[in-house]
Amino acid sequence: MAQVSLAVEERKLAGKGHLNELRKSGKIPGVLYGKNIETKAVAVDAKEINKLFKTHGEGVLIDLILGEEKYPVIIKEIQRDHLKGVITHIDFYRVSMTDKIEVDLPIILKGEPEGVKAGGVLQHQLHELTIEALPTDIPEFIEVDISHLKIGDVLMVKDIKLSEKITVLDDPEEVIVTVLAPTIEEEEAPAGESAEPEVVSKGKEKKEE
Repeated sequence: MAQVSLAVEERKLAGKGHLNELRKSGKIPGVLYGKNIETKAVAVDAKEINKLFKTHGEGVLIDLILGEEKYPVIIKEIQRDHLKGVITHIDFYRVSMTDKIEVDLPIILKGEPEGVKAGGVLQHQLHELTIEALPTDIPEFIEVDISHLKIGDVLMVKDIKLSEKITVLDDPEEVIVTVLAPTIEEEEAPAGESAEPEVVSKGKEKKEE
């Protein structure tokens, strides 16, 4: 896991009005908490955190600088205003560099399956993997090569090979991706033609009297 530095400031005021003013000034409210630390209300510059995410992603180990103190943290939760597309709150969780932690990592698929090239359809079912490891042993994401998958193949959690320092907590039998056979649609009858076969009468004609 990459490690970067980020400065925050402690905030004293509370209340919805204060938080709105804080966001208008270009800052995002947050909270710092974790093992052996008193919970602190903080604020971070929106431009700086967005720049950090763009460069390193959200699964990054951060040296959080608060005044003269420095705390190793991970981002535990991010709240967003989905209508405006902006971050409204961030939870920073202080970690111990000697204790394992549990995190969710995104699964990145690499390559185009052979089955898809042959007309199959890729179905991606599991998008995150839950793992446990020391902070310094946690990757930013899990990359999975799927180029070898053929039609009918299934890739499960147990098929992913990771470092021995990482423990996967998901069900080994859970499906990550599968390549489905193409759907064959029935041909429709041309316009103006009946889909039903023509019935030819084989009865004898009635004689005229």
